Amino acid sequence: MEIIDAHVHSLACGIMCGGQVDVRYKTVKEGLKSRGIDKAVFVPINDISWQPVDEMNDYMISIIKNDEDIVGFIDIDISKMHYAGGIKNIETKIVELYERGLKGIKIHLQNLGVNGDDWRLLPIYRLAGELNIPVMIHCYPGSSPGLIENSHPKYIEKIVRVFHKTSFIIAHFGGVPYFNLMPWLNYDNVYFETSGVLPIFKKNIGIEKVKLIFEEIGYDKIFFGSDFPTEDIDIQIDIMREVVNKENLKYVFSENIKKFGRQFNWWKK
Repeated sequence: MEIIDAHVHSLACGIMCGGQVDVRYKTVKEGLKSRGIDKAVFVPINDISWQPVDEMNDYMISIIKNDEDIVGFIDIDISKMHYAGGIKNIETKIVELYERGLKGIKIHLQNLGVNGDDWRLLPIYRLAGELNIPVMIHCYPGSSPGLIENSHPKYIEKIVRVFHKTSFIIAHFGGVPYFNLMPWLNYDNVYFETSGVLPIFKKNIGIEKVKLIFEEIGYDKIFFGSDFPTEDIDIQIDIMREVVNKENLKYVFSENIKKFGRQFNWWKK
């Protein structure tokens, strides 16, 4: 069965997690291929203290130019948006990166240190809709350097409702604290991916409860994501097979994201 990974990391600096994880392109790509995964979405981390944004975006462009199976998302830096012309500058930069081939925007709320409805993000949400590229929003409460509440669904709900012409992907399925709230974000323009959370869901929530929430959201709105290589991809694949019945497994593993990606010209085949 084909698997497409909706949430993978590879950074220009080559390392993550304090230098403990090798995220060089060659290492990551080989790890995916060894599991039969050819297509994937590579996303940045929005952390300028760890990975300079311009360097990250140039690196992502170099990957997608040489690997048509990888979809690259745009890294952002909102630290200068309060400067004169700051909003115009980041909008110009996003348009340039889009024209160079990046096909989505990643917003990691904890790493940016802001809530989902922060004023500096509003022009980005609007522009994504105008360019017809999706926004992936980090929704997991335990990631520093930001605060637990940064990715609370009460902020994200405002955004997905106001910017209804923009497509959103909720990363990490809300984590344990917000998992039960995910159906409240289930608007027509919102999709969900499972990166990094299935083992903790199994342990703290239980397979049956996870099934109920998945069924309430609808299997057609869910993408498999792993957070590879910072998280164990094999365990997550195994747990997904426990949660999702055989009839719907192909949709969660690949068919949903292929259909979604066709709107944005993600993959040629």
